[in-house]
Amino acid sequence: MKPVQVPDDELATFLRAAKERGILDESLVGMLRHNGWSERRIYRALSEHYAGVLGVPVPRRSQSTENARDAFLYLLNFIALGFWTVALWQIWDRLVNRWFPDALSSTGAYLREDIAWQVALILVSFPLFAVVHALIQRELARRPELYYSAVRRWLTYIALVLTAIPILIDAAYTVQQLIVGQLTIHFFLDTLGLMVIGGGIFAYYLLTIDPPKQTS
Repeated sequence: MKPVQVPDDELATFLRAAKERGILDESLVGMLRHNGWSERRIYRALSEHYAGVLGVPVPRRSQSTENARDAFLYLLNFIALGFWTVALWQIWDRLVNRWFPDALSSTGAYLREDIAWQVALILVSFPLFAVVHALIQRELARRPELYYSAVRRWLTYIALVLTAIPILIDAAYTVQQLIVGQLTIHFFLDTLGLMVIGGGIFAYYLLTIDPPKQTS
């Protein structure tokens, strides 16, 4: 069987030397990513290395179905997240209006009637979010390579941007109110609720976009 030829470039030479010394693929991927190599280029080089060692090309499999499924799960996850978090903030806003009413607040309705729609949204969307989130975490545990999926990373970064926009706008408006001397306790508590909910979402997804570091 004629061996497959492997391009003799810098990355291929490094991988060949590292594999001869028994370095694990996971360590190589982490090391090369830290040194600026793209994950796509690293795995292509690893495929070329194993093709040369085994004498047969690495079989390719179409990932269009898996990518579509991953995109569906992440979009559904983010949509459900948006529904219940916005509803949660609206409940907080209604409570603040009752605790510290201002001239523009309307507190005539009973609290149960005032927040009924928001509670219904949470009761429907939060369980959906929890189930989909659990499915995603199970897939990540079963297929750690999904941490570097382009679909996952793009959708997560888009969600981070969409979360950051209202936080930045509200923070800027709060500073403006503070400068002009019109920062009320009502407005401060509204802003605090948005910062806690939005900031928690932003921090969670930012910290979990990469796989957890292995502890020795």
